Amino acid sequence: MRYLKVYFLGLTVFTLASCTSNSDTTKLGNWIKRADYQGDARREAVSFVIGDTAYVGTGFGGTGDGAKLNDFWKYDPVKDAWTSMAALADPADATHDLSRLGATGFAVGTKGYVTTGYNNNYEMLKDTWEFDPATNTWQSRADFPGAARYYAVSFGLGNYGYVGTGSSGTSGSNFSDFYKFNPSSNSWTEANPLKDKRKQAVAFVIKDSAYVVTGVSNTESSTRMYVYDAANDQWNERWQIKNATDGSFDDDYTTIARYGAVAFVIDNIAYLATGSLSNTWAYNPVSGYWTEKTAFDAASRTGAVGFSVKNRGYVALGLASSTQLDDCHEFKPLQENDTND
Repeated sequence: MRYLKVYFLGLTVFTLASCTSNSDTTKLGNWIKRADYQGDARREAVSFVIGDTAYVGTGFGGTGDGAKLNDFWKYDPVKDAWTSMAALADPADATHDLSRLGATGFAVGTKGYVTTGYNNNYEMLKDTWEFDPATNTWQSRADFPGAARYYAVSFGLGNYGYVGTGSSGTSGSNFSDFYKFNPSSNSWTEANPLKDKRKQAVAFVIKDSAYVVTGVSNTESSTRMYVYDAANDQWNERWQIKNATDGSFDDDYTTIARYGAVAFVIDNIAYLATGSLSNTWAYNPVSGYWTEKTAFDAASRTGAVGFSVKNRGYVALGLASSTQLDDCHEFKPLQENDTND
C-alpha cells in the first residue's frame, strides 16, 4: 500500500504533475434519475451496504418537533426498486423512540450498524444498533464510548467498524477522536484520532484503506485529507484539497472543499458530490490527484446519502433550501452527461 505524505512532495513531483491540470481535460460523467425513495422525503439519513443491497433510513422528515424518523428501506440496483424493512426499534421496549437525524451507519460482514445522532427529545446520542438482514431485526449493541454527538463519519474496514469526528451541537465542540468497534466481542476501543477536528465530513474505503476528507471546523471548510493505516493505527496526510502547492496539479482545486457532502466508490475511484457545493470530483488513490467531473445536475442539496452497491454509485435524499427530498440518482463516471436521463 502506497501513501503520498505531504512532506515527501518536492519540485520534481510538481514538474511531473504539471500536465494533470483539470483545465486540460473535458469533464465526463452522467447523472441518471433512478426510482424515488419510497419513504418520506428527508435529510441527514444514514446508509450502509451489505452484499448487493443498500439500506437507507432515519433522518429528518419535516420542520417541527417529532419530525425525526426511524424507518428503513433497502435498494435493489438491478430492479431499481426500494422495499420497506424493519424500522430502527428497540425489541425490548416498544415505547423507546429511536428516531434520529445526523447519525452515522456502517457495515461489517453481514450486519449493518447505526450509532450516534440527535433525537426527538433534543438529545445527542451514543447508542449503537445492529441490523441483521437475514432476520430483518435490530438488536442493541455496546454504546459508542466517546461523547454523544451527531454529524460523525464511519466506515467498515476488515472485521471492524470505525466511528469518529462530529459535533456535540454546541459552539466550538467539534471532535477529532475515533473509536473501533469489534462486532464479535461487542466492544469498542479507542483508535488514533484524526489530526484535526471537523463535522459533516465524508469517509470512504478503497481496498484496505479508509479516507476522511471535507467537513467544517471553526466555520471554515476543512481542506486537509487523511488516509487511515489500520495495521499501524495511523492517519497519514494526503495532498490538501485546495491550491496549496507551487505545482499546477492543484490549481483548479477550488471547488472540492465543502460540508454536508456524500462520497461513493466505483472501480477503486472515489467520487465526492453534493453538499455546500454542487461540483463533482473524482479521487484516484494511486496518483493522489483529483479530477473534476460533471456537476450534480439535480437540485443542489446538503444532508444527502451516498452509497456504492454492485460497483455503482448513488446519491439520494437531502435538503434543497427548505425542501426535504426523496429522489435518487446514479452516476456513470465515463459517460457524457445527458440532462434528459
